[in-house]
Amino acid sequence: MSDAVLIYPKSSYLEKGMKNQYLPLSLLSISRYATLEFDIKIIDQRINNNWKKDLLKELNQNPLCVGVSSLTGEQINHGIEVSKFVKQHSNIPIVWGGTHASLLPEQTLNNKFVDFVIIGEGELTFHELLRSLRRSRDFDKIEGLWYKKEGKTKKNKLRKIQDMNNLPDVPYHLVNVKDYIQRLYGRKRFILETSRGCTNRCQFCYYSSTIADFNRWRSLNPDKALDQIRYLIDKFRINDIEFIDDNFFVNMNRVSNILQEVSKLDLTWTTAGRISSSIKMDDNFLRLMRRSGLYRLGQGVETGSQRILTMINKGITLEQIKTVSKRFTKFKIPALYALMLGFPTETVNEMKDTTKLAVYLLKQNKNARISIMHCFRPLPNNKLFDMAIKMGLKEPKNLEEWGKYSMDYANLPWLSTKTQKFIQNLNFVSLFVDKKYEEVDSSLVKLFSRIYKPIAFYRMQNLNFNLMFEPKIKDIFVNLS
Repeated sequence: MSDAVLIYPKSSYLEKGMKNQYLPLSLLSISRYATLEFDIKIIDQRINNNWKKDLLKELNQNPLCVGVSSLTGEQINHGIEVSKFVKQHSNIPIVWGGTHASLLPEQTLNNKFVDFVIIGEGELTFHELLRSLRRSRDFDKIEGLWYKKEGKTKKNKLRKIQDMNNLPDVPYHLVNVKDYIQRLYGRKRFILETSRGCTNRCQFCYYSSTIADFNRWRSLNPDKALDQIRYLIDKFRINDIEFIDDNFFVNMNRVSNILQEVSKLDLTWTTAGRISSSIKMDDNFLRLMRRSGLYRLGQGVETGSQRILTMINKGITLEQIKTVSKRFTKFKIPALYALMLGFPTETVNEMKDTTKLAVYLLKQNKNARISIMHCFRPLPNNKLFDMAIKMGLKEPKNLEEWGKYSMDYANLPWLSTKTQKFIQNLNFVSLFVDKKYEEVDSSLVKLFSRIYKPIAFYRMQNLNFNLMFEPKIKDIFVNLS
């Protein structure tokens, strides 16, 4: 019998191309304290086609609550589906957490299927909630918790963030770890979080939206991080790690100390950083990254327009982007450049500049890749969202409306129908212009990708989308799978 059931909803059609998904780290993290006292059950919709049957079995045992993780976009739809299912079959309270619930706690709580919202980091909050559900049902002193009481929303004060070094270990025993080990090029990849937060305030990012204290950058010290790395290697025979930190390179001395030891291990690794950090890396640091097994380094480029870079508070220049690309090429560093389209006030010519930059980066560095070129998604409570409202965006009023957001969503009021189609076509071809397909499990997707890659690159380079029938193939594949 489980005391609590935590659900990780589906989030994107891209998951259909992968046999092994990313670890549901948000659910494992929130269970760090709770699992020391309570029995926790995790159900991952992405890998469990019988989730309804398994959830119903748990509901019949009358757990204290069901928790749902939430990211702005498609995942919300699946989270609502889960919550509705719970209410149809029980009176068990439903708790929502995650980024979206923290961005809009009151609106999330207004949904008839949601009883509690945990704001921000929830390790202690969730543990205290379970205790109150089991004993007193007195929730007013639980920091970081909002809830419904007699038809009204009760807003407890926020909880201060915790020192990562003092948190209990990640309770990996709550999942079948083998389901989350991705096999790439004969290596076994797993994710690890060594820091949280970000020092920057890019105006499209949720870090510029959430409550300030949650944004503060903090990290595991090098020894603690290395202990975690060695544990994964010894326990699960991992030999490739993706550090999923939002900003891995804030403290360069910390990273250097970690990589000095990682270079002694049979390990490859990947992470994400910023152009503003990479421009400061000297030759010795770049050599250290390569020597320590760097497999790929993500870089937030976002746009090929200097005007847009300034508007979104990126804090970098186009010249810096090209300088970093040249240095990465010199040291054979495989970069992954993140790009997006459709910012407020962005012109079609500026979008074309972004596409030209993508082609330039791919041509210059044969080891480089670009992200999927998705459409800008306005997130609440930041300057770009306010700008979007002024330009005609109808602010979503409930969870269902936020669930319409997706990576290829382009139905924004400042974008003409022709421009929306232009973005959607670039979104599609960007899936195939490099070797992203090598990390996909589906043999059918790999075969299509290899054949289509030169066509996709031609379309992007020449902005030629005549007779663009290919997305229909994707739709057929998604529906069939």
